[in-house]
Amino acid sequence: MKISLKFISEMAKNLFKKPATIEYPVKVDIPATPEYRGLHYVDDEKCIGCNLCARECPSNTIKMIPNPKKPGKKLAVVNYDACVFCYHCVLVCPVKAYITTNEYKLAVLNRDELIKA
Repeated sequence: MKISLKFISEMAKNLFKKPATIEYPVKVDIPATPEYRGLHYVDDEKCIGCNLCARECPSNTIKMIPNPKKPGKKLAVVNYDACVFCYHCVLVCPVKAYITTNEYKLAVLNRDELIKA
């Protein structure tokens, strides 16, 4: 096997460089940019149960359940396990009931934890 001089020089150069990646979540907490489409959730006080968000959702991850705080009304429940974070639900909501964040840490051990109202 013939090792070229270019390969050895490249190897030596990279041997003393800092790593290009970071350990997650051990080392450094990197904040997301303000425009990052992260976790969004429904403010059940504002939600009128119109069902527009569930109809508009392209990945069909929003289900409507009876609202415990408003009898006769429905509340949106989002399954973040299948959500593509397109924010169609946020844009279509007539009362702006969706609260948006740039939270990206959604790793869980139990998938059921990703279903939230």
